[in-house]
Amino acid sequence: MVSLQDVSTFIVPGQLCALPQNEVDSCSVSEYYPEINLNCEMFSTSVSGHANDTYRNVMIPVNEGVIKRIVRTFFESGFMEALNEARDQETATVSPLICATAKYTCEMLEFVKRLKTKIFPHMREVSVNNVAEFSETRDWMRSYIRCIVWHPNCFKIAVAGSDDIVRIYTDEPAMVPVLKSGSQKWITSMAWRPLTAAELAVGCQKGVCLWTMDTNMHITRSATQAVFLKHPGHCPITSVQWSPSGTLLATASISDTDILIWDVDKLQNTPLRRVGSPCSLLKWSPDGAYLLSATVGSVFRVWSADKKWTPERWTIKCGVVQSACWSPCGNFLLFVTTGDSILYRLHFQDETVFTSGTSTKEALKIADLTKFNAGRREVGGKPQALAWDADGRYLAVIFKDTPCIALFNTCLKKFDMTISPLCFLTGLSTEYPSYICFQSKNRRNKETVLTIGWSSGRIEYFPFGNM
Repeated sequence: MVSLQDVSTFIVPGQLCALPQNEVDSCSVSEYYPEINLNCEMFSTSVSGHANDTYRNVMIPVNEGVIKRIVRTFFESGFMEALNEARDQETATVSPLICATAKYTCEMLEFVKRLKTKIFPHMREVSVNNVAEFSETRDWMRSYIRCIVWHPNCFKIAVAGSDDIVRIYTDEPAMVPVLKSGSQKWITSMAWRPLTAAELAVGCQKGVCLWTMDTNMHITRSATQAVFLKHPGHCPITSVQWSPSGTLLATASISDTDILIWDVDKLQNTPLRRVGSPCSLLKWSPDGAYLLSATVGSVFRVWSADKKWTPERWTIKCGVVQSACWSPCGNFLLFVTTGDSILYRLHFQDETVFTSGTSTKEALKIADLTKFNAGRREVGGKPQALAWDADGRYLAVIFKDTPCIALFNTCLKKFDMTISPLCFLTGLSTEYPSYICFQSKNRRNKETVLTIGWSSGRIEYFPFGNM
């Protein structure tokens, strides 16, 4: 239990960094970067599935009895649909007792649900709208691109689309493996396992799909070739993060107050338990020492992995933590909230961050992201997501309701960091950025490249080599 004197507060420093006012044109990258554009063709599968459902409904047997019809609905669509089938008008005419029993059961379930929501307001039933609300992807529900992640050790990029399919692109454009499973719905986050060639964790509605890909994989893998990690009450998954060593996988769900730390090789997990709001976002520091966990409330924590998962508790005045990123050295954490248009900074020092006492710890405001007009362009506003490059030199920010990407220069020192405006980027026509991330450094690529997933489904690569 943390006392009030241990709860960190926000202190406002002096002058804030302003948003950039100069627009820069896009630059070309090497030809081996894959051309990616997820367009309407991705929905062909869902359209086919809808046609199959219609065909199935047309072929219902004419002489099907009430019990048989309810049982069939149960196996095809689940318990609630079977219950609705049991209390419809047709069932009431043939078997009033079954209909009355079904109605009574529904009323009891609704009462229990309302009681649970009243006692545990954060444990209410999670819908797709809740997932979209806490996603770092802008307009997650309608976006063609829901997540992009580069492999940390080689030239390989995974792109998750709104059709619940993950496509894997390399520097060989003719070969594009896809990862598809009936259990892989509502993809929210992905993470490559460090120090391995092809292990990908995909956070989705019912748990985590853990894919291990062959180097010779050219076609879709079936669901039996993916390990599915799930835990009662821990779904949908909204954030997955591998530790830098690749030994542990952390998962968070907006319906669970616990963070799960998975030993994937043993298929076992250890919960990090705290009373309060469910967790929505995880960010592991590059050195593996700290794990940020944001909640759907005003509280977020920074866990010390080296000190038996000791948590440092922080609170914000309004809103929730929308996005966060660590510096390459792990000494600084940047984050933004839904309550204002400010970029915050936390500074972590091994000798002071987890000490007890009455000393006030600071979360500094370092940049004002308030919306303004730069010519014909609107820049800034409520922030959506942050991305920081592996060298700690460039920071990218996208916003909830403006189409520009703000770029900043950052300079890291042991006990301080500075930030200054650089430029802003725009897409084609009415495009706005849905997702951003920096490519990891590897033997094939040594320059800093920002990867942008635009609302049209197009992916663009912006190199910083000439800036």
